[in-house]
Amino acid sequence: MILVNYSIKYYLLLFLIIFPCCSKNHNKTIISGNTMGTTYSITISNFMHNKDNFKTKIEKQLDEINQKFSTYSDDSEISIINKSNADLMKISSEFEYVLDRALYYCKLVNGNYDITVGPLVELWGFNSNKNILPSADDISAVLGNIGYQKISLSNHFLVKKNKDVVIDLNSIAKGYAVDKISEFLDKNGYENYLVEIGGELSSKNNNNYDDWIVGIQDPQSNLVIKKIKLNNLSMATSGTYNNYFELNGVTYSHILNPKTGYPYKHKTISATIIAKDCIDADAYATLSLTIDPNKVLSLINKIENVDCYIVEVDSLGNILEYKSNDLDTHLIF
Repeated sequence: MILVNYSIKYYLLLFLIIFPCCSKNHNKTIISGNTMGTTYSITISNFMHNKDNFKTKIEKQLDEINQKFSTYSDDSEISIINKSNADLMKISSEFEYVLDRALYYCKLVNGNYDITVGPLVELWGFNSNKNILPSADDISAVLGNIGYQKISLSNHFLVKKNKDVVIDLNSIAKGYAVDKISEFLDKNGYENYLVEIGGELSSKNNNNYDDWIVGIQDPQSNLVIKKIKLNNLSMATSGTYNNYFELNGVTYSHILNPKTGYPYKHKTISATIIAKDCIDADAYATLSLTIDPNKVLSLINKIENVDCYIVEVDSLGNILEYKSNDLDTHLIF
C-alpha cells in the first residue's frame, strides 16, 4: 500500500488514453461506433480488408452478443430467461460460458459479487437516476430473491431454484465481447491491434510493432496517473466515482452488498485489473469493489498472470494506492 498526496478529484473522472507510437507502426486503421450502451474503438495495424465491410462484420457480432446479454432489450436471451417462470431452461453455448464464468467469480468471493443483485440496484434507483433511500422492509422483501446460489447450470440447462431470481451479466459481458472481437481479428490474420469497448481493453502485439501504452488520466488536470504497457493482455477498470448519490451528508454507492441490501462501505473508488482474457479482467475489477483492498491483493497475488491497481480514499481524504506484487512489470515509469 502506498499513501499518495494527490487531490481526490484526480480520480473522479478517470478515462483511458492511448499513447501514439510511430517508430515501427505504420498504416493504423481505427474502426469505431456504438454498442452495448457504450462506445467501441478498434485500432489495427496494417489493415488489409475493406473497412466498411469489416466494420459491418464486427458490428454484427457485437449485435449478436448484445442480443444475448442486454437487460435493456425485452427480447434478448437474458430478458427472456428473467421473465420466464420455468425452473429449467435450455440456453445458448455463449450464454452458458459467460454465466459459468460469472458464477465462478460469485463463489470465489463468497457472494460479495453476485449477478442476481439487479433488483436491488433497481430499488435504489441507480438505473433510473431517481435515487431514493429504500425502507428496510422494501430491502428485506427484495433480498428474498437475491443470491447466486439460487441458479445453477446442468447439462447445458439453466436451473432456477427461485423463479423470481433475476440475472444481470453486465459486469462481465463487455469483457466477453472484447475477447470475441479479439478472436475475430486473430482469425483474420491481424498481429497488432487494440480492442476497446466501454473502457475494457485487449491487445495483441509482436516484436515487429511498438508497445501498446495505455494511460489513466484525469481530464481536468491533464495528469497521467499511470502508464501501462499492455501487450497481449487485457485490462478492465471499475469504479464508484461515476454512479452514486448523496443524502443528508451520506454518500451511497451503486456497489450494493447482496447480503445486506445496502451499499458497501469500503472506500475503494477504482480498481484496474490486468489479465490474459478480458472477461476475467472485467469480473475481477467488479468484485474488487466489493471486498477490502488488502483482501483483493491477497487474492490476486495468488493468481498467476493477474495483476491489480486499486485506489482508495481514507477518512482524511488521502489517496491510498494498492498494487499487486507484479504490477510494476506492466508500468512505464
